[in-house]
Formats: sequence, C-alpha cells, structure tokens
Amino acid sequence: MRIKILIKTDKLPILYRHRVVSFFKEALKKSDKDYKNFLYNGKITKPFSFNLLLPKNKKFTKAKIQIDENFTIEDTVFEIGEGYLSLFISALDYRFLISLFNGLKRLHTFDFSSDKNMLVNGEKIVWEIKKVSPLNEKPIKSNIVVFKTNSPIIIEDENDNPVLFYDKKFEYHLNEITDRILKSPHIKGKGLEEPLKFEPIKMNKQVVKHTLKAFREKTGKPVMYLTGNSGIFKLSGHPKDLEILYKIGIGNRTGQGFGMVEVLG
Repeated sequence: MRIKILIKTDKLPILYRHRVVSFFKEALKKSDKDYKNFLYNGKITKPFSFNLLLPKNKKFTKAKIQIDENFTIEDTVFEIGEGYLSLFISALDYRFLISLFNGLKRLHTFDFSSDKNMLVNGEKIVWEIKKVSPLNEKPIKSNIVVFKTNSPIIIEDENDNPVLFYDKKFEYHLNEITDRILKSPHIKGKGLEEPLKFEPIKMNKQVVKHTLKAFREKTGKPVMYLTGNSGIFKLSGHPKDLEILYKIGIGNRTGQGFGMVEVLG
C-alpha cells in the first residue's frame, strides 16, 4: 500500500529526513498513540519507507540552518516557490498507513521548525498538508524484478562502514541485513525463503547529508554523511520476499527515508 502527500511550503533545507520522521510521529500521535509508541519507543525496524520529491522548478540557495540550539551550519536550502513537495510512503503494515492517514486529516499543518530547531536564516518553516492520495502498487509474482531506487539504498557492514554495489561483499551484506529484518516479528517473523541475487543495471554511488539528535549528542558533529546506492538493478529471490522489500524498502535506515524502490516494467 502506498500514499502520496502533497505539501505546501516555501523552502526546505537539505537536512529534512529527521523532520519527516517527526511529521509521522505527530500524525500518529493524533490517531493511534499506542502504535506510535510501539514504533518509536524502541529500536525496531520500521515497516515502511519514504521518499520526498521536490518540484522541478525549485531553486537552490545557501542559507544558515539552525539545526538545534548547539549547531548552526551554512548549507543548501531549496526554494519551493509555487510548487509542492510530494511525500511518497510505502508500507507493509496497513495500521501504519491508516493511522497516518487519519492523523494527517486532524493535523492540517506541521511545524517543521520550532523556536530553536531547524530555522532557516532565523525563520520558521511550516508545512501545509494539501492532499493525501492512495497509490496503486504493482503486483510481484515473479522471482526476478527490476527495481529503480526512489531513495538511496544504504548497506553497511558489521562495522557500520558503507558497502557499495560494486563491492564483492555487497550481495553478502544485502542478504544478511534483509534476512535479519524479515525475521522481525512485525515484518515477517522468519528470514529469507531463498538467497537474494543482486545485479546492477545502471547504478551510482550517492552521498546524502543527514542528521539525528542521537548522532549529534554522541559525536559532537552536526551532520553525518551516508554513502548509498542509487539507480536501476535486478533483484532475484522468492516473490514473497521481493514483495515485502517493495513495501518496506531495502537496506538500512528505511524508516529515515532510504531504500524506497519502484518496480520498472
């Protein structure tokens, strides 16, 4: 199940994923607080992924981004103008999307900035929720699917180092991460039916700036740099597993806006 949320705002800083997570929390809190606590009061794999698409007529500028009371950086801000942000969300758990949908109907607006966090040149940003629409998914019945990434796939080894698609151990780590995720009781409850086979078709390395409160407190740094994999690839495996990956995303940090894929063809 997928939905698209149309959002009106005048600008968006390049560090936005953590605020999308807060957007979800705010909406879920209004409709299903127990489920919101289940998802976010512990460290569990999120049964969804998302991608935020900017309008084509956006403009780039540099501005001061006050991340919190300790960190202000100068970095890219997108000027949205008359366009809209399109937030695409894909989920395995119907309760998540239904709760999110109901919460958004009550939320109407979201404070992207607070008095001390995520100000741009000292100004607050507000998101106005204009429309929420369901989207059709493509059925997966084959054991070979060609996917296109909507947001970069993050694969990390046991030392949290990034693993790229041309690395000899990419497929090994992809299988290990996916098997572990699928074993989560709220995802599938058992591992892969059969090993995944990854075949790049047109892939690139992509570095993404990201921030989280826990990261800032632990490292004393305002921004983390995540190295991911973007493009088109062929993935072979059991159709049941491929369908779950289509819904929840592929790799690490899917709940932070990474690993969302679309079926081609």
